Amino acid sequence: MSKKLANFAQKRWISCSSNSFNMYDPRVFREPVSNVQELRKPLDVDDERNFLFLKAMKSDATPVFYRDSVIDKLIRVCTKDGEKETSRKNVLSALEIIKRRQYKAWTKANDEEKKSIELDPFVIARKGIKNCHPLMKLQGVTRGGTTYQVPFPIEEPEAEFRAMKMMRDICRVRAKHGETHFKDILATELLAASQNEGSTITAKQELHKTCEANRAYAHYRA
Repeated sequence: MSKKLANFAQKRWISCSSNSFNMYDPRVFREPVSNVQELRKPLDVDDERNFLFLKAMKSDATPVFYRDSVIDKLIRVCTKDGEKETSRKNVLSALEIIKRRQYKAWTKANDEEKKSIELDPFVIARKGIKNCHPLMKLQGVTRGGTTYQVPFPIEEPEAEFRAMKMMRDICRVRAKHGETHFKDILATELLAASQNEGSTITAKQELHKTCEANRAYAHYRA
């Protein structure tokens, strides 16, 4: 029996080992450059990029002015039933609505107020999502046949995903109830969140209150 287990463990170790070869030969390929400022600089004579190939960029790392990694992630989070183009259209339409609303407010403002009005919808969206980042999450931990909701700290990428997910779910519920279209609700939520207001901010605060109420179970993390 032990011999069979040893053979199984050996096979499993082989199957879990990392690949020995890659489609990008390290002798021929180098990492891509996604920074626009870096791309505009002339190459030195001894730069390897003069005679070597560059790896293909990831879809969310392309150095074009209309792409943003946070917005691309929001598009993926809002995708439903694999209809990514529909999600992209909704998110970009929401950004256009934000732009129009901010510009309308800018035209009505005086010179002093105009300085505080942000017109870039990408900046507003990033700030709104950043403000919605939760600091803690609740995770079920079973002890003695009882499951406790234990608060756990979360890392920045997960906090960003949870913020987007909360905002997406709130917008979908409102759109389902027929209040208005998804893009209009998303634009309103992003604008409100950029000012630390709105339903997503309220949901984050409620989550923090629940985590604070359950802090007595924090010793169950280990």
